[in-house]
Formats: sequence, C-alpha cells, structure tokens
Amino acid sequence: MTPTDPPAVLVVKAQARAMSQLLKAQGHADVAYSTCLHELSLQAGFENWQAYSATLRKAAGLPPKRQLTRDAQQRRLERA
Repeated sequence: MTPTDPPAVLVVKAQARAMSQLLKAQGHADVAYSTCLHELSLQAGFENWQAYSATLRKAAGLPPKRQLTRDAQQRRLERA
C-alpha cells in the first residue's frame, strides 16, 4: 500500500488480503497475496493486476504507476 492509492485500490487490496488469509486458513498455504490480486483482476474483467489498478487509479484522477519495460517484463517471466 502506498499513500497515493485511491480508495478503490485499497478496497481490492483488502479483498485480496482477506482471500489470501482465508485460503491459508483452509490449508492452501501456497496461494500468494499477488495471486489473489490477479484473480480479483480477472474476475473484474482485466488481464492482470497492473491493468486493473491502472484503471482504478485513472478513474480516481491519478496517473498510473511506473510501467515495466518490455525487457524487465521478460526478465521477470524468465525468473518465474
């Protein structure tokens, strides 16, 4: 969470935290918070959390956060 997150982003992050905690309580310790953010993004009709959060930020009149370059995105995929 950053101080510039609009309320809509904070709500989705809280939902992802709650989802993650619930899944862990049910024995799914391997489900990460980021996976929950991604799932909520898909449910809202977006490809990923970056696209969803950028749309929420734009709706709140804020600029999107810094985007990764294609090279940085590729390196991140190769590490996964």
